[in-house]
Amino acid sequence: MHPQLVEVFKRETVYQGYFRVDRYQLRHEQFVGGMGNAVVREVVERGQVAAVLPVDPDTERVILIEQFRPGAWAAGHNPWLLECVAGIIEAGETAAQVCIREAEEEVGCVLTNLLPITAPFFSSPGACSETVALFCARVDS
Repeated sequence: MHPQLVEVFKRETVYQGYFRVDRYQLRHEQFVGGMGNAVVREVVERGQVAAVLPVDPDTERVILIEQFRPGAWAAGHNPWLLECVAGIIEAGETAAQVCIREAEEEVGCVLTNLLPITAPFFSSPGACSETVALFCARVDS
């Protein structure tokens, strides 16, 4: 069973910067039935992202990028992470278009045979609204 019923008492934007953070006061249906007590939760409103894993089958290599990530740094980890090529889906863009654009911008690659790996998934649904559409594509590295 998936709780479907949510009652929102208050929603406010508590921060607006590079990201937006909304605070909700709500209660939701419980798995065992009935409504739970009111809780307060913050949600990072991140938007939708498209990511692609460029693969060169001739060299049997994948192309990753290395970027500084403040979340890893704040958690005490090495902040320079290896990642798939990715970008935020802007209004009027498809996930596939973002992959093509970001591959050209970030690593100078032209993608061919762009294939979805999975339907968009939540990267961290306990605190973030972000979904990720993940693709694989062929490149000549």
